[in-house]
Amino acid sequence: MIDRLFSNETMGLIQKSLDASSMQQKLIANNLANVDTPGFKRSEVVFQEKLQAALETQKTAQAELPAALTDPRHIAFSEQLTLDQVKPSIVQRNDTTLRNDGNNVDIDTEMSDLAQTQVFYSSLAAVAKKQFSILQSAIFEGKR
Repeated sequence: MIDRLFSNETMGLIQKSLDASSMQQKLIANNLANVDTPGFKRSEVVFQEKLQAALETQKTAQAELPAALTDPRHIAFSEQLTLDQVKPSIVQRNDTTLRNDGNNVDIDTEMSDLAQTQVFYSSLAAVAKKQFSILQSAIFEGKR
């Protein structure tokens, strides 16, 4: 019973998003640490696009009739990503080169991404704090 209070869909999304933001901050720090390393290729976390696709899928699935395969010879439906399946992944960007030594880290882009990630992480932490204060208010029946 108590697990359900802390394991609702909103808290699950917040937790996954916080984890992805933390991972992104670590990767940006690694990219910045290797800004002068010849041949280094920057890495980034792919998460928000996956989360957005899963949320869109969930929204459209609620509005449409459910589909099911009734025969193994039928054409399979496209695999839809659910919210439980959304996980951050690390992608190394090998498609660009900014300098002659093969390094593709742009310090201005990395600093901008770091600032954006920090704001996103802080916002998520504030939402999590609000969720816990709502839960605390319910536990103490608003008397605190």
